[in-house]
Amino acid sequence: MRVEEAGEFGIIARLRAMLEGEREGLVRGIGDDTAVIRDGAGGLWAYTADAVVEGVHFDPAYTPWHSLGYKALAVNVSDLASMGGGAPSFALVVLGLRGDAEVEALEEVYRGLVDCGEEFGCAVVGGDIVRSPASLFISVSLVGSIPGERYLTRDAARPGQAVLVTGTLGDSYLGLRWLMGGGSDSNVCARRHLYPRPRVGEGGKALEMGATSAIDVSDGLLRDLGHICEESGVGAEVFIEEVPISGDAEATALELGEDARRAALFGGEDYELILVADADRAPSLRDGLGLSVVGRITEGNEVRVLDAAGKRLDTDRVGYEHFKEG
Repeated sequence: MRVEEAGEFGIIARLRAMLEGEREGLVRGIGDDTAVIRDGAGGLWAYTADAVVEGVHFDPAYTPWHSLGYKALAVNVSDLASMGGGAPSFALVVLGLRGDAEVEALEEVYRGLVDCGEEFGCAVVGGDIVRSPASLFISVSLVGSIPGERYLTRDAARPGQAVLVTGTLGDSYLGLRWLMGGGSDSNVCARRHLYPRPRVGEGGKALEMGATSAIDVSDGLLRDLGHICEESGVGAEVFIEEVPISGDAEATALELGEDARRAALFGGEDYELILVADADRAPSLRDGLGLSVVGRITEGNEVRVLDAAGKRLDTDRVGYEHFKEG
């Protein structure tokens, strides 16, 4: 079987079966946005890693170097946020470079990394530089603190619970389409794509207020909610009329001839949080953190989308997956 036939998640499943098992200090391994490790003093730390690759995650034609560095770290901080963790955190950065890369461009990348780190309490403490003949890449590994003994996971969703999201969805996808069409990076959706805002504060507060499960929106609302459902052995219903969409997304979609609601369901890289909590806690989470209640956890194993009348809508795709998408 080839990689393109197995797909990203098929590969993860096969490797996970090889790697699972008890290890000293390991609290949680593969299956969440981060691994959780207990140190010798009893503290909990979250470990995660992400890479951004030229031609897959970004194109220098419409990605400023500063944005590239900022985003490369921000997506890792977002993983930490989805576990309810936060600062202090520490990052290692691996740069894969062609020989013709401009040193000044790399300095801008690092300014972006540093600016993101200063904003979210993360220090870049080292890494590596290697030759990459085909394309530039940045791989970031991050470790961050988890306060106390509790954290959010993907496997704690139960039927009857509410599904909530932070912020608005679809902005990043529409911003990317805007940039690809030659639009200015002053567009609000474009800025959201280039400079995602990890929801560290909301993740920590949601944990304190009783949320049980979470994931960040990297591959799209339906795809990422599906990861929670898979790990928890449940299904979900999404109320399409309740999915939050910004006015900027509506305006940008109109100019592009796109559907803002489809962008909200399927578009990735918003780096908002999907949160699951008991139904009686949903109002306080909604009002206290400005969240939107967008659905509920159900029996079964399907993620279904319902219209305002409760009728199921057809969805012909679910989100992004490496090796199976362009």
